[in-house]
Amino acid sequence: GTGNTFAYDASTDTIDISIAGGGGSGSVSETDTTVSTVNPTGVGSFATANFRSASVIAQINQLNTDFQVGRYLMIHDGTTVTVIEESAVSTGSTMLGSFTGVIDGSNVELRVTLASAGVSTITTKIDTVTV
Repeated sequence: GTGNTFAYDASTDTIDISIAGGGGSGSVSETDTTVSTVNPTGVGSFATANFRSASVIAQINQLNTDFQVGRYLMIHDGTTVTVIEESAVSTGSTMLGSFTGVIDGSNVELRVTLASAGVSTITTKIDTVTV
C-alpha cells in the first residue's frame, strides 16, 4: 500500500520494512496503575460507544520480584463484558492475579484482582477495535 517501504542493507544482510498505518480508527494505549489490594481494581478502560472489543497485554510487577504477563480478549454488548485469557505466564509457581471486565459509566473497564496483597504495578496495553 501507499507509504510502505523496504530497504536492503548489504553490509548487514538485513531488510528493513516499514508498513504505513491501515486507516483503522482503533487505538493502542499503555497505562501503569499501582494496586495494593485484593479487591478488583480498574487498570484500563475504553469508551463503550466507540469500541466493541479489545486485545490486551497485561503485566503484573509485584515488588520487583514476581512478574506475570498475559494476553486477554475483551468484548461487550453494551451491558455485559466478557474477558477471555488467551495465555498467561508467571515467574513464580502461581499466578499473581486475574482479570475481569465491567461497564463503568460510559466505559468498558478492565479490572485486576490480585491473588495476594502486595504493592504491584499493573501495565496494560489495550488495542481497541471500533464498534
